[in-house]
Amino acid sequence: MKNKILPGLCALLLSLLFIVPAYAQKSDLRSFLTKEGYIAIKLNKLLIGHLYLEGTLNGVKGKFILDSGAGATVIDETVKDKFKLNTDKGGDIPAAGAGSASLTAKMVAGNTLVLGNYKRGDFSLAVMNLDHVNNALKAVGISPFDGVIGADILSSGKAVIDYATLTLYLQNIAH
Repeated sequence: MKNKILPGLCALLLSLLFIVPAYAQKSDLRSFLTKEGYIAIKLNKLLIGHLYLEGTLNGVKGKFILDSGAGATVIDETVKDKFKLNTDKGGDIPAAGAGSASLTAKMVAGNTLVLGNYKRGDFSLAVMNLDHVNNALKAVGISPFDGVIGADILSSGKAVIDYATLTLYLQNIAH
């Protein structure tokens, strides 16, 4: 009987060596990042798996997809007036997006983005047609988004995404 219990007990103890530290890491991530100056921002998950968040751009509330693969933060041209974006000064630049042909965008400087308690001021973003994104979302019953938070915000804020708790952590940068 001893020979049957001992291997099972050893297996249980070994598994706890891996499970307990993983659980502790998950619960300690928030406190560790907070001590390092990170700000926690609530994320939401669409039924199709994409993450999104709400925030304000130039003082106006909006809904944005989080896209680490997007090189820049992009706002749909159909909502540029809502967010007080003047595209008259910016020249066309080439752009690309998943599932779309060649696109052009206009860069707009001097914007302020607030996501929870994270604030990024005086940054440039792109304004372009996001019909290819919003039409794909509409096709599966999801309301359109105002834009995409891209790698420019994520990299400058030294982003950490905690998928287990649907939390984005960003560090404020001096501007």
